[in-house]
Amino acid sequence: MVSKQNGYYYHPFLREQPVGPQAQSYALQTLSELGRDPRTSMAPARVESFRGGALESSSLWGRDWLIPLWRAGAGEALGRGDAADVNKLRAKGGWYVDSALGDDGDAARLGATWAALEVLDALGRAGVLPAADRAATVSWLRSLAGKPRALDQSGALARSLRLLKEPVPGTLTRIAPPRTDDFADLTPDARATRLEDTYSYVLIQEAAGKRPAVNRKVWEPVLRDGAATLPYEQLYPLVHVLKAAGSPKAVFAPVLKRLDGERLDDGTVRDPDAYLGNPDASLFVQRLRALAGWSRKDPGLLAALEREEKSDDVSQEGAERLSRAALRKVTAGGDASEQARQLCADPRVVPAAVTERNATQWQRTTLNCADAGASTHDPEIGTWSLDTPDRVVAAATVAVGLTDSGRRDSVPSWITADALKQWARNPDRSTSLYNYALVVRAYTLLGGPLDAALREALGRGITPYRGCPRLPDLYQVGGGDSACDLKTTWAVWTLDRQLDGAMGWLPASTRKYGK
Repeated sequence: MVSKQNGYYYHPFLREQPVGPQAQSYALQTLSELGRDPRTSMAPARVESFRGGALESSSLWGRDWLIPLWRAGAGEALGRGDAADVNKLRAKGGWYVDSALGDDGDAARLGATWAALEVLDALGRAGVLPAADRAATVSWLRSLAGKPRALDQSGALARSLRLLKEPVPGTLTRIAPPRTDDFADLTPDARATRLEDTYSYVLIQEAAGKRPAVNRKVWEPVLRDGAATLPYEQLYPLVHVLKAAGSPKAVFAPVLKRLDGERLDDGTVRDPDAYLGNPDASLFVQRLRALAGWSRKDPGLLAALEREEKSDDVSQEGAERLSRAALRKVTAGGDASEQARQLCADPRVVPAAVTERNATQWQRTTLNCADAGASTHDPEIGTWSLDTPDRVVAAATVAVGLTDSGRRDSVPSWITADALKQWARNPDRSTSLYNYALVVRAYTLLGGPLDAALREALGRGITPYRGCPRLPDLYQVGGGDSACDLKTTWAVWTLDRQLDGAMGWLPASTRKYGK
């Protein structure tokens, strides 16, 4: 769960979320390219969220990214009004304009026009453009065909003509394929550019009905070495290039293995390599290591922390500065920093008065202070009735937070095991596994016994939620959410340690703890 983006650990529930619209589009296109018929049962609300994110990025390319999702069965991804909305972005000169592409030069116009025509074609509207509009677009495209230009522009031009069922001029088809004799000497960025140029060259030849001249001896090893790691945005054009060149099916087997392994239950694709980690997730990883008796030495984590703290956009919010200070302390050791001591004495960071509304914030920041080695002030704690799940969880959070910060004797007298008993024995009353584990922790901390009734409740309310794919010892969120969660796992492992391992929820390799 180490993020390849920034080196922090990421929350495992991200594994149950599909990659974003652009990468999703390329992943689904790759499956289609390889003969699969990807289908999705993505919930309408998630489709709507995807659509909103795509259109926020680009009004034209965003819609283009949604085409594979729409074709896979997500009917909400595109609709009847999209063709009209696309044509509203058409200029009198025949091209389309997308503000997300920056300037209004030929490159931006060609990119926007290509995207617009792909959307119109998918919706069955490219062939029914008004005659005058179609003629203006064709005339504009042909006016650009005779001028030398970058391969990506020529590829967009040729593909646009093909979508309009117009012939591709010979000036484009005579463009030579990008060289490959120097490929081994190129930098990674230069190799990516060479792939983009080769893909554009292939699009030109395909648009003209010709077979592209592609050097398979160079590109097949690139796919073999990168099938498991290349971003989807690069994987698709590479697969397309080799398919066009006639590579055998065996060449693409590693790609299918990767994509099949990353398919979610709803048919969409995830990509753990794209997930961003953060100090919060990393702190919970370190807490789990401590509970399991494993070393918390982690040079990679310290390097990620150093990179963030040296960056220009590092957050200066008190809570986030405290998370970083706590992470440094538990990973590198040493004394509490002056920054941590100041933050933990600041009531704007650690609330001075605890209520049912801010109990979670207080407990979380107090826990961070304990990890950072800094003391906190004794809070003023209000009172409230234990008559709803949220109020019970807030009271349990107070009891657990005081205990974890070394103040077990300060638990208010109105928070008792007797008051929590029925909530501890009825897991169905809790909205999440984390909340239920906190209630049981508070109940047993305050003297509630691990009797037969509680064992039965724990077996029913926690044990079934153990494990996710490739994460057998983590725990699911619960409450209808099957994703695994570090915070929930911490709550469950801490409860089992508190019960001297009686429930067997800690990893098998964990050493036994005494009271």
